[in-house]
Amino acid sequence: MRMTISLPDQLAKRFQAIVSPRQRSRMLAALLAQELKKKEEALEAACLSANRDRLLEKEIDEWQTFENGFAE
Repeated sequence: MRMTISLPDQLAKRFQAIVSPRQRSRMLAALLAQELKKKEEALEAACLSANRDRLLEKEIDEWQTFENGFAE
C-alpha cells in the first residue's frame, strides 16, 4: 500500500541523507511496526488492568442491567 506522510523538514533531510532510497520504505515499516507493538502492548496492559478492577466491574454490571424506561 502506498501512503503519503508529512515529516518536519529537518527530520526528512536527515532521513534522506542517511538512508538510501532503496531502504527507506523498509526502515519506516520496521520503525512503525516497533512503535505499534509498544502501543498495542500498552493497550493490552491497560485492558488487563481494567479487567482486574472489581469496582469497575461492579459499575459496568450496574450499567448493563440499567433499564431507562424508554420504549424502543
